[in-house]
Amino acid sequence: MKCRNLLLCIPILFCLVSCGNEDLDDLFQVTEADLIAEDSELFSLLGRVTTDDPAATNVTCIDFLYSFTVVIYNENIDIQSTVIVTDDAQFSDVLGMVSEGQYINVSFPISSVLDDGTSLVINDKDELRAAIDACIEEEQQETIGNGTSILVECVWEVQLPDDIGYSIYTDAVFQVANDGIVVFYYRGEAYNGTWILYFIEDELHININLDTEEEVGEDWNFDWKVNEITNQVIDIEIDEETHFILEKECEPNAYCTTLVFEECEEEDTPEEAFFTLENYIDCIIVIAAPQPEVDVMGELPDPINWQVTFYTSEANANAGTNPIATDTAILTNVRELYVRIENPQTMEFITRIITLQPVICEE
Repeated sequence: MKCRNLLLCIPILFCLVSCGNEDLDDLFQVTEADLIAEDSELFSLLGRVTTDDPAATNVTCIDFLYSFTVVIYNENIDIQSTVIVTDDAQFSDVLGMVSEGQYINVSFPISSVLDDGTSLVINDKDELRAAIDACIEEEQQETIGNGTSILVECVWEVQLPDDIGYSIYTDAVFQVANDGIVVFYYRGEAYNGTWILYFIEDELHININLDTEEEVGEDWNFDWKVNEITNQVIDIEIDEETHFILEKECEPNAYCTTLVFEECEEEDTPEEAFFTLENYIDCIIVIAAPQPEVDVMGELPDPINWQVTFYTSEANANAGTNPIATDTAILTNVRELYVRIENPQTMEFITRIITLQPVICEE
């Protein structure tokens, strides 16, 4: 689904009327400056106004009222054909008949009525271009507003398109605020920055700027083209190899940000909460487990079934002794524990600290 599907446009109804023989005669008495060239932006815009191609980036807030005459001229400004068009589909077909180097013209002035009932007379192609540009700007602002409201509802988890096999950023998380402030959670760290939606011509873009000089900033601080934005998915890319799918996630337990794990305080024991350690294992692996390395052939190793255990001291974690039961709820206030993440095939391991944080929850 393309970005245009989010546009909530205010229709502008163009009433194209025949203005008598004098105006029709004007269609045949023209100079190149009066005409709309096949390679001009206005010709392209007319195509976007009239198309019904779902793959095209069309303009939906202008409707023409038919019928009217379109004249096609060759590169020598000689008339090739005249066609009376009666709907968008026919107008689109006529535009498709125009070859490279040719021109078209319609009868001016064009009478139009805006959605609020205001009458508008368009006297030439420059005013026609201005009317379409104003429509597009309104649509783009609507798209940016809608996109911004979608972005702040939940968080956006980094995933990959089907044709890309691996990225170190899979399962990283963007959290966006109304003012364009963003926090990017990756490998247990929070990176602050900005996230701005805007258009370059008719393409929607997101400019991401994380306030860091680390590699994560070098990998994300770009102007990203938005291929698709819906209520659930944002498809962004720089090129074919730098391409991500951001998936909306609203359930806090379904994504991972840091190694601080929060649970609601107990009513009878303020500042204490119950923590069941096995609930955090998946996030600990996402955030802290060593990432796989691609070999010289570009292949990934087989997935590792990491063994995660918890300890009250670093010494116990390094020795692998006296682990804490993971399936038993622990009632505690703020507390730090040591985690041992071990490869059962090689017995290699790393240790990390996690924090258990009771929080006040609204009922």
